[in-house]
Amino acid sequence: MPGARRNPSRNGPGRPLNVSSSTPSCPPCPQTEDKKLDSPNGRLLAPKHVPIPAVPVDDQLMFEALSLGISILAACLQLLNLYRAVWWLPQSYNEYSMNFYLIDPYLLVFILTMVARRFVYALLRRFVDAVSPARWLPTTQRTMRIILLIFVVIILLWCLYYMSERHNSMKVFYLCYPSISVYFLMFGVSIGPFFDISTAPLYVKEDRKTKFLLDKPLHNCSLNAPAIRAEVSSLRSDFNRRLKRALFASSGSAYVCGIAPVIFVPQHLHFNFTWVVQHIVLFWLGRVSAHFAQAYPVRYCDVLHRAALHLGKWSKVEGKNVHIPSQLWSDSVLWPHGSLVKYNKELYRSEGLCTAAEPGNSSHYRFYALFNNPTMLICSLLSLQLVLVAVQLLILLRTVEWYQVLSMTLLLVTNYYTLFKLARDYLICWKVYRAERIVQERAQAAINLTQ
Repeated sequence: MPGARRNPSRNGPGRPLNVSSSTPSCPPCPQTEDKKLDSPNGRLLAPKHVPIPAVPVDDQLMFEALSLGISILAACLQLLNLYRAVWWLPQSYNEYSMNFYLIDPYLLVFILTMVARRFVYALLRRFVDAVSPARWLPTTQRTMRIILLIFVVIILLWCLYYMSERHNSMKVFYLCYPSISVYFLMFGVSIGPFFDISTAPLYVKEDRKTKFLLDKPLHNCSLNAPAIRAEVSSLRSDFNRRLKRALFASSGSAYVCGIAPVIFVPQHLHFNFTWVVQHIVLFWLGRVSAHFAQAYPVRYCDVLHRAALHLGKWSKVEGKNVHIPSQLWSDSVLWPHGSLVKYNKELYRSEGLCTAAEPGNSSHYRFYALFNNPTMLICSLLSLQLVLVAVQLLILLRTVEWYQVLSMTLLLVTNYYTLFKLARDYLICWKVYRAERIVQERAQAAINLTQ
């Protein structure tokens, strides 16, 4: 590798290696091979990436179809909690298990339109991708999105008009204002998040042969420090966008399917308030886990992990000693392990095989802390899902009312698929990154021997 090796006698320990962007560090991921790059003192600089196996990911249409079914089921169960009837009593005048005449039909159309909009969009987008020519595809997709938005807004306004005729206007205000205000605060005037929870570009090709979604963005191995920081900044922004969309989608579903029916309950109707609120919370937590599992698949977490390995971390050296040899930090230098630098009158020591982070930068520190161990995110989601399922099982064991047994059982079944996906992803990540950790520890031991 030209320019990568220097005479050790001319460089003392801890001297940085300034590698330009034209110098290859390691082949592009995910086909990264185990290669070595010699620093001035013979230390390894290139992180070792273990290839992640191909893990199936639900495409957008499949996920939205499942979300639509679960949301409709949750809304029906909430209506059952509110409008249940005692039809089995001898003196009862009810012939059905629910008081259907008390349910506002326009509210049902409103809920169905809100929960079905993303599925309809995914279905139309799949149809447009199949029939539209490649050169007209972006324009056709944008036109389809605008037309669908107009139809959805017309249906919602029609429902709101008749609901305002039958109910207090404040109830209509409570139904619309929270969702609209939160949406504009989070996304502005963009209409993309209203239909699509993914952050991929409008025109994205998928691997039709393997049936695995190609998660974007991809990681590009580099030993150019500014390029590494730019990639980390892009990944951090993409992670935050996915977080906002997942939270809005899950919270919006819980609000429309769980809270909206409660808003339009007649004043004379009595119901179990604690059970209704519990249904909303459990459904919302289940949707949060499902959307997070879809937004952060294994491949995407692996991209964040690889970028974190290249970014590295600085630890502040307490107790300043003027006799410790150090250098001024430079943003164009990729610093080897154990380098001592001065930045803003503070002394920092580099950790990891290489360090491109800015000393004292809190965003770089958080990125490395979160994604240096890639199983942390998936393990947190798995723990949340396990606790959720365990709580639902305990509630189900203590339930005696027929509608509560039915409601909790069906709500519990909807969480099993998410639990399966998270458990599978965690086991895969745990095995893969255990092997990677062994490789990194060996490389770290080789570095320590050369010091």
